[in-house]
Amino acid sequence: MFEKFNAGARRVVGLAEEEAGALGYSYVDSGHLLLALLRDEDSPAQQALAALGVSLELARARVGRLSEVPVPVHTPFPLSARARKVLELSAEEATKLGSVRIGPQHLLLALVQPNTGQAMGVLQSFRVDGDQVRLQVLAAMTRPVDPRPVLPDWLSKLSLNLSLSAEDGRLGDVVGRRPDIDRVLQVLSRRARNVALLVGDPGVGKTSIAAGLAQAVVRREVPSRFLGRSVLRLDITALFTDPRHHGRFTEVMAELVGDILRSSNLILFLDNALSVVRTREGQAEALAFFRPVFDVPGVSIVAATGSADHRRWERDSGLDRRIQPVPVAEPAPEDVLQILRSARQRLIDHHEVEITDEALVAAARLAHGYLPGHALPGAAIDLLDEASAQVRSGPVAPGTTPRVTEELVTLTAGASAALPVAPRPPVLSPPVPHDPTVWSMS
Repeated sequence: MFEKFNAGARRVVGLAEEEAGALGYSYVDSGHLLLALLRDEDSPAQQALAALGVSLELARARVGRLSEVPVPVHTPFPLSARARKVLELSAEEATKLGSVRIGPQHLLLALVQPNTGQAMGVLQSFRVDGDQVRLQVLAAMTRPVDPRPVLPDWLSKLSLNLSLSAEDGRLGDVVGRRPDIDRVLQVLSRRARNVALLVGDPGVGKTSIAAGLAQAVVRREVPSRFLGRSVLRLDITALFTDPRHHGRFTEVMAELVGDILRSSNLILFLDNALSVVRTREGQAEALAFFRPVFDVPGVSIVAATGSADHRRWERDSGLDRRIQPVPVAEPAPEDVLQILRSARQRLIDHHEVEITDEALVAAARLAHGYLPGHALPGAAIDLLDEASAQVRSGPVAPGTTPRVTEELVTLTAGASAALPVAPRPPVLSPPVPHDPTVWSMS
């Protein structure tokens, strides 16, 4: 049912489940979809409802409570027959308006169809009818609207939106990391110790887990509370070393934290989280600057650190009580090769070379010697990158494409590690039969 929903429509369904749980319902009805549309800021649907004077607070009061015992928000909520009908009608509305994807505006147009139940009754209490809604939605759709979420100033400047990259198909396939992603989601769903801290050696793929999490959110493969969230990557040490902010780290962090406090529907991925940051006021781990946002509703924190930094970390009782370490190990050997096959095309496009299957196997085998202290698959990808750069920088015959072979990867690894790594031994010729008439020492 949700295959044709865009990110905004999926976000609305997730918000509707939150509204149902907060009001004590055990299912999602059309009224909860209306409340979710009122919460979906800057969409044509929310703009249309605001223009008609529909208030979220009053609408929520009129939807009412059916139970005195609130249902936990993480409970999977079934759709009522009327809510399911709304979702089906939204596909028809999208087709009428020539849209391939279903957005929040199509959900609102479906809500004002006959016999959709609770939502229309709430709208009528505001003296709003279906024709008025349709006119306002069409007017809102004709205004230029940026389909991408608008982030506050500092947050947009200092972060990389992994969700947008996932929607645009700019993130490579994330292989073999689903158990790690599920563990992170489990930690983020906890009441206590719900800051997930990825701990692993450089190159092990901590950033890939964040990319996989963004893809899972976009594909709707996460619990309902995380649907529609934007996954943002922040590298705090890069912020600290940026010459543009020299001497202003504390001020910039205050602005950044203020932006996060005013936001919602975010999953923040904080790289190098336990690196020590020194300011005029003293020093602290980078993650400590984000304590004020640990309890912001709708904001979840995924941090990452190297194993060495984690071992050196002097435990702070306040910070330690909020963190749940998630160890990240190297992928299985078969997954490493699959990751290298996925990365091969990006290297080919960049260097304009060919990379053989044997070169991939050699890179996985020799990567630890090439970059001591770095883990697979990152070390192997770096080795292939170096070998590709070497072969491309040499002489190339016209009309030919340089090839990255097993021998080249082996020589590159040996030269970089200052070790005499020899290529695979050649196949020896069969021994010559001994002539008994010839005298020998043997």
